[in-house]
Amino acid sequence: MIGLKHATLSLGVLLLSSSAYTASAQGQASDDLARRQYESGRTFVQNGRFAEALKDFQSVVDSFPQSSYADDALLDVATYQLEAARDYTLAQGAVDRLLKDYPASDSAPMAYVLTGRLTVAQSRTPASVDTALASFERVPRLFPSSPAVAAARFYTGETLRQINRTADALPHFRGVIVDYPRTVWAARAELALAPDMIASGRATQAFGALQRIREWFPDGPEATTALNFNTILYRLYLRKPVSHSFSGRFIGIEKDRFRDVTGIFIEPSGRVLLGHKQGVTVFDATGAVVRTVASPEPSAFYVDGERIVVIRDGILLPEKAAPIAVSLTSGTSPRQLEDIPAVITLAAGDRLAIDRKGKAVIRLSAAGKYLSNFAAVNAERLVRNEFDEVAMIDRDSKGIVIADRDGKIINRIAAKGTGYQFDDPKDLAFDGLGHLYVLDSRKAAIHVFSPGPKSVLLGSIVSAGREPGALQKPKALAIDPAGRLYVFDESSQRIQVYQ
Repeated sequence: MIGLKHATLSLGVLLLSSSAYTASAQGQASDDLARRQYESGRTFVQNGRFAEALKDFQSVVDSFPQSSYADDALLDVATYQLEAARDYTLAQGAVDRLLKDYPASDSAPMAYVLTGRLTVAQSRTPASVDTALASFERVPRLFPSSPAVAAARFYTGETLRQINRTADALPHFRGVIVDYPRTVWAARAELALAPDMIASGRATQAFGALQRIREWFPDGPEATTALNFNTILYRLYLRKPVSHSFSGRFIGIEKDRFRDVTGIFIEPSGRVLLGHKQGVTVFDATGAVVRTVASPEPSAFYVDGERIVVIRDGILLPEKAAPIAVSLTSGTSPRQLEDIPAVITLAAGDRLAIDRKGKAVIRLSAAGKYLSNFAAVNAERLVRNEFDEVAMIDRDSKGIVIADRDGKIINRIAAKGTGYQFDDPKDLAFDGLGHLYVLDSRKAAIHVFSPGPKSVLLGSIVSAGREPGALQKPKALAIDPAGRLYVFDESSQRIQVYQ
């Protein structure tokens, strides 16, 4: 009996050991497959194929929730939805799941950072800002040794900078630079400090700081941004007088002959969009036509994610979606907008549209619903900078009015000032450092103004004459990240590039 008992016990131990080994082997195999799928997603990200990357990350989350890569995949899903797709609902869902299912993982600290970023992406009210700052503060308290602490400190400064609390933001950026030198967060802090240095008259110092970023991270996106900023600084401050010259490059071929242009838009990818009499034409980074969205005689257009929205007769016409009629509901009798010469999108997703008949700028929801009046300005064109400050050409005064995101006027550039006088301001654009460029069609000139509440003229760009590329009848303006000017001129009926 004892022998049988021992034999039975040994068999049980053997079966348990075998089951444990099988489970361990299966777990290892699952983790290996999760790793390969996750790495596949990261490769797609590096190649710019974000939709395919999202499929791999989501597969890791759904198929291998117990793997050591599920939390990383959720973090990447949330980051994609926040930064690329700008789907804040899906981003928040991924963050919430990460913090609920993997609260002690190495991805949890960055999830708190994303929570704060999501909050200010959707709203910058005092309450929202306070909530975001609290999320950032939790990271060093809960995870003091995590690399995400540097990110949390950076985004604390960035949030304060975005609401124009620059004096409060500066110590956070400087702390990141001192405590985490030669990290990507130190590089981003240096980039964030550059506009303040320029506004305070320290452009040369900013140039040196940006050059260090290029040396530290020669292959990173921060180096590209630093090079773009330094290129702008060189043109405006170090190469005197302020000068852009025709690059010899046109967007479009001579036979295109675009007419009645409504605006130019440059996507982060480098694609150039031109609104004109027949619709909107999209060019790739080399200037070749990619496609045209046909829509006769639009008054304006804007980009909503990956869709182009054309505006005609006061109606928004999104690609592959139903038309949206914009109606004003304030006052005693609602009316439909009939003429909308410009629309821009704010950081939180609201739109600002010019109501030509009402001589005002109004705020719309992302769905095109009227929300409120923004500014009582009879505007011609609109443009915003990274702080959601909105510059408007005032048709009545021929000057420039600049308002904050709530419509409060914070600056004005008079029609006449030291070294300039506007005759027919037709378009305007901000560069990445906050300089404002105003295109005067009748004078065939582009005037450049310094950033900050007391804008002064830095210089004027004039390219007179009859040779190819000369400014003769400029009608529309856009600026790419490197500060190159894209100007549509009615004489050539094409976009001319100046650098």
